[in-house]
This record gives sequence, structure tokens and C-alpha cells, in this order.
Amino acid sequence: MRKIIKKFNEIWEQAEAHNKAKRQHRFIKMIEQKQRFITVGIYDSATKEYALFDTINLTGNYRYSNSAIPQEMLDMEALVARA
Repeated sequence: MRKIIKKFNEIWEQAEAHNKAKRQHRFIKMIEQKQRFITVGIYDSATKEYALFDTINLTGNYRYSNSAIPQEMLDMEALVARA
């Protein structure tokens, strides 16, 4: 969980740097917490696209590999890189 939040914070720093460089509010940070579960994401207001990661996927039958970055984080990086 800490690795995922750390990776999200790195991606958000890139998005925030883009916002400051272009002097606009293109990327918006999304965070929601319900009990133990957290949903984090980035919304691109220019293209109306978003990428979300929900920690409820870390429980139950579906498991992420500890050595690989989740696809949702890669989607967030791609969203920022396309800007």
C-alpha cells in the first residue's frame, strides 16, 4: 500500500509541475476514503479523461504482484505524459 501511494505521489508531482509550467489547472487530484479503502486518481480537464486506482482491489481474490506496478498507475503516467 505504501508503494502505491508513493508512486501516486510521484505521478501527481509530475502533473502538478505541468500545471505550474503551463499556468493552468489541467490536472485535478482525486482522493476518496471510505473506511479502510482509498481511491486515488487524476483527472485531465482538457481531454476529459481520468485514471483511478481503488485499493479494494488489493483484497479478495484479485491480487497485484508486489514486483510490478499496477496498470492503473501506468495509465496515470501516460495521461500526464500525453499532456
